[in-house]
Amino acid sequence: MAPLFDLTQDYENADQEKRRTFKDFASEDISAVFFNGDEHADLHNVDGKDVLVILEKSDVRDHSAHWEAGAKQNFDTGLYNRHIILYIRVEDYGPKPKQGKLLMLDKKIAYSIQKCDDEGGIYRMTMERVRQG
Repeated sequence: MAPLFDLTQDYENADQEKRRTFKDFASEDISAVFFNGDEHADLHNVDGKDVLVILEKSDVRDHSAHWEAGAKQNFDTGLYNRHIILYIRVEDYGPKPKQGKLLMLDKKIAYSIQKCDDEGGIYRMTMERVRQG
């Protein structure tokens, strides 16, 4: 998947004075706006480290039923999946995590990383938590 923004700028003539472009401003806005604790991001503990992140909470799905032989079977297992998306700066997290890695959020909730994309210096992690309810 291609990143949402490619934040590198190529100049045709290296001797030409560099003009500020949209990409230059967008790169600055990542810290100044999106990862600003007073504007958009919130402080959370991620794998033991307090960092500013953006959480996009998704849905909770009940997994108490499944399809078998063309009919819905209800066994009331009481299992629920919660999906969230976590945005964190690469510089705050470190090396890109592998799919399936467990990530501890706020020292108490373990999520399994389903997918991680690097979008211009920001990891977009789709994570899942299975719990009994």
